[in-house]
Amino acid sequence: MRRDIDFRAAHICVEAAVSHGLRIGAPVAAAVVDGSARLTAFLRSGGAFVRSTEIAVNKAETAAGFRMETGALYGMLKDNAAVLEGLRSLPGAALFGGGVPIMFADEVIGAIGVSGGSEDQDIECARVGIAAIETLLAGESQAFGNERGLADD
Repeated sequence: MRRDIDFRAAHICVEAAVSHGLRIGAPVAAAVVDGSARLTAFLRSGGAFVRSTEIAVNKAETAAGFRMETGALYGMLKDNAAVLEGLRSLPGAALFGGGVPIMFADEVIGAIGVSGGSEDQDIECARVGIAAIETLLAGESQAFGNERGLADD
């Protein structure tokens, strides 16, 4: 049975990513989607670009849909013009860094997308968001009332 990220973990993830963005001087928007690329949590800091909202969601959906980081997806396809052009024509496809899959028990249970900083800052914020929930995903989730862990079956 496929598992998806729990809404509690998704909330922790976006809050950590946005808070980190503020600490490094990059107001960002962060979105977490489940393993089927459905929006689960979203947060935008004051001062983040308005378009960062849509871009963050697109990055999360792309990372979940392709089960890989969005920057790595571009790196894999950059020399294949036909495939790259085909993906660019898909509404919402994000082929630059800032979308990162969220793993649990060797399975993609969701993804986070961050937008508003530089590409490196977006990636950093996404990874901080994931790091904030890794301990919980490893089994300390009972404090959140979900005995199965922060991945829903």
